[in-house]
Amino acid sequence: MRVTTVLRVLRFIIVLRRIDAMYKQSMNVAKGIGLGLLTGAAVAAIGTKAMSGGSHKKAAHMRKNASRAIHTVGDMLGDMEKMLR
Repeated sequence: MRVTTVLRVLRFIIVLRRIDAMYKQSMNVAKGIGLGLLTGAAVAAIGTKAMSGGSHKKAAHMRKNASRAIHTVGDMLGDMEKMLR
């Protein structure tokens, strides 16, 4: 094999490793953003409930909505992960 061919193959391997590392890092960023959004929504919901002092029916409704929101964010993270692949 020629030296130039070996160097080209080596350069190609290095580029592939860089692309793989960037992909893994972008997935971590996307998951972090999703978890941050979820945490912020939960804190806002709890703060709103604590300030209003509503009845038991309101609390049950809020738990139901929070459960739906958590499920939706989980689906969004899964979709985002699929898009980045």
